[in-house]
Amino acid sequence: MDRDRYNRLAILFHWVMAALIFYAAAAILIADDLPRGAFRDLIKTTHNSVGAVVVVLLVLRILWRMVSTAPALPSAMTAQQQRLAKLAHLGLYGLMAAVPLLGLATHFLRGRGLEFGFFSIASPLAANRTLSRSIKEVHELAAYALLALVAFHIAAALWHQFIKRDGLMGRMSFSASPLRIRSPELH
Repeated sequence: MDRDRYNRLAILFHWVMAALIFYAAAAILIADDLPRGAFRDLIKTTHNSVGAVVVVLLVLRILWRMVSTAPALPSAMTAQQQRLAKLAHLGLYGLMAAVPLLGLATHFLRGRGLEFGFFSIASPLAANRTLSRSIKEVHELAAYALLALVAFHIAAALWHQFIKRDGLMGRMSFSASPLRIRSPELH
């Protein structure tokens, strides 16, 4: 087994979630500049639905991470770089959870449900527009923090690829990545 790469499911989670987060960010930034109407409403609806899907995928991703092996960080990375990488990943996971959960709370506190085309989910919360506005501000700040951390993540990956040339980006590509499940440890 290639222990220098993530497995295919981990890679799939990474890239699908990256695409969904990019879509959610771009959609809401574009939607605010669109004239009121059906297209703007569709963009905002998909923004909210994508947020819910991100939460579900994040839970599945964390569960998969608990039962699968991850490659070790390259030994060429200093201890400080390894700590920073682990801290950045922890921040990414935390913000990937916080941003959509805050967004869903904002949406539900407006008294709105989620639309998924073939089915919908009613708001489980009583409408409270004042609280909704406050949470929306935190949601937006957390979203900008997530985008900043994603930009740092991308910059670090590019630095590894083109400056360090240590092949770190190859760990998250689909070519030749096996599916690995962590075996239970017997003591």
